[in-house]
Amino acid sequence: MAGEERVIAGRYRLRERLGTGGGGDVWLAEDEELRVQVAVKEIDIPRDPDAAGRDAAGRGRREALKAAQLREHPNVITVYDVVEDHDRPWIVMEYLAGTRDLRAVVKERGPLPSEEVAAIGTAALDALCAGHRLGIIHRDVKPSNILLAPDHYGVADRRVLLTDYGISLWPRETRVTQSGMVVGTPGYLAPERLSGGEATEATDFFSLGVTLYFAIEGASPFERDTLDASLMAALTTEPAEPQRASEPLSRAVMGLLAKDPAERLPAERARELLVEACRAGTPPTSSSALLATAGGSAGSATVGGGAGSGTVGAAADPGRSPSSIKRRFAPAWPGSGPARPGPGRRTPVLLALVALLVGAGGYALGAITYDTGTEGTKMPEARAKVAATPTPTPTVTRSAYPYGTQVGLREGLAPGQCVDADWKDGAFKGLPKVKLVDCYDDDPDGQVITTVASVGASRPSGAQAVRDECTRRTATLRASMAAPVLYVLTPEAGQSEPPASACLLFLKHATAGGPLGDFRKFGDEVYISQLGPGGCINIREDEDSYTKTLVDCAGLHDEQMVGWTWASGDGSSDSVDTGDLCEEKYGVNWARGKGHEMWGWSSSDEEWDAGFRWVLCSVGREDGKKLPAGKLKPAY
Repeated sequence: MAGEERVIAGRYRLRERLGTGGGGDVWLAEDEELRVQVAVKEIDIPRDPDAAGRDAAGRGRREALKAAQLREHPNVITVYDVVEDHDRPWIVMEYLAGTRDLRAVVKERGPLPSEEVAAIGTAALDALCAGHRLGIIHRDVKPSNILLAPDHYGVADRRVLLTDYGISLWPRETRVTQSGMVVGTPGYLAPERLSGGEATEATDFFSLGVTLYFAIEGASPFERDTLDASLMAALTTEPAEPQRASEPLSRAVMGLLAKDPAERLPAERARELLVEACRAGTPPTSSSALLATAGGSAGSATVGGGAGSGTVGAAADPGRSPSSIKRRFAPAWPGSGPARPGPGRRTPVLLALVALLVGAGGYALGAITYDTGTEGTKMPEARAKVAATPTPTPTVTRSAYPYGTQVGLREGLAPGQCVDADWKDGAFKGLPKVKLVDCYDDDPDGQVITTVASVGASRPSGAQAVRDECTRRTATLRASMAAPVLYVLTPEAGQSEPPASACLLFLKHATAGGPLGDFRKFGDEVYISQLGPGGCINIREDEDSYTKTLVDCAGLHDEQMVGWTWASGDGSSDSVDTGDLCEEKYGVNWARGKGHEMWGWSSSDEEWDAGFRWVLCSVGREDGKKLPAGKLKPAY
């Protein structure tokens, strides 16, 4: 700071800017009360006191709170305090000398030895799982958020620390970016996140798999010449197996990289493979060898050989967390000195944290928001070896109306949201004015069925690829609907952080009337526009109408839907015997000779007159009793 040193909250004197990240600047500071050095992170918020600024301030406090929940974990950066100065939040943290992030280490040393990568992975996995047990999903695991620090003997790169909980998520917490989008870093996000899905524990594990792949191979498995190509590779390409990895490490990494989160390697099995990989060969004995902190496999395992080797793991104890086991059993590698029990409490360590929480950077595309900080700043020459490697960051452009001013939405759409659409150029032509409405109370025009990452959507080829993907994902649902209209809403061009393209379904001459497809719930009151072949309902007759309730066909039910038919001509709905229409089309196959009869359901008179002359046919029992559990099948 030129000419002066600022004091934060009357206590923390800023000495030097250590780096700049997407969430704010990180400073070396002196705690004038305790006379120790700390790192403080200034949360980047707008200077004007508007709603956005208040939200960002709250985000800073939440970041500190989440990290503080894990302050006793040996593999998580310790947060000491969160303070406010001039209405801006600052997070006070450990200051670790000689700290480098994993990306900088790999850039300097090249691909790391297999057993060292396994030890890093075990420590990072342990930290993630500790957060998961508290309900905290990290959402931005990447090499620049894994720090390697000297151990308490001063040996470089021995401690593994997970950092930057700035975009992490509590269960059911609202999204934390101003735009309301999902957050993460390209190249490390799981495929389900790129497709607009929710963050889960499995998404953290996928990002960890990419990070370990980078450490062992020196490059991401999805690294391509362009951002678009890299994102498409993460979505669609199966990575090649890492060539430098030991067999157990390769199995762990490839298991974590499964595209389907349901098939992704669970934490327990990943930890077993990583611990096995830690002892797969003789660990390195150089000053950069990493102190293995693997924990929690059943039995004991020898790390390395000869004098000085120790054990990793303990008898399995379901009542104890892996982190508590790990703190009790610390292995020693050859050349690391004797293993000593740690003190009864965690002593504040005066260490430099050059890469602390400055790597939350990234890009934007589709359903993902990528924060745009650099991963370090220019440092004095004498500090170059311990500084995080600067990474150029593109200029971020966001639109206040991500789909354009005519559409009018301020935030990206999400699957399941219901909308009304006002078409200026005629039904389903051009861009509509879109308004979010309640799926149950507002008789919505249509619904967002899914979203697709907007990879190159501003280009003709990219837009066609998005439309093709929307067509594929909605094919089954559209086949069950009468006169469905698929409309793909793509973001306005020129944004580096566009929302995902939204795949919406409407009906010609009718409203959706409520949730569609898998967004419906058993027990919902439904209209025929929400129903389709294969669905089952119960009927309640009122004075002048019928109430239809969606039910599970596996239980007793009044009727089962079998298909649609069209009422030709131009007569009113009252002039058409819908039961006869259904008997004519489906009776032989579904009703005749089986004690069943056909029913026909039509929409409102208004929609009928507007052109929605579709009749939904169902089958029920002639005696009025309920159909047995299970779906009926046609005779032919």
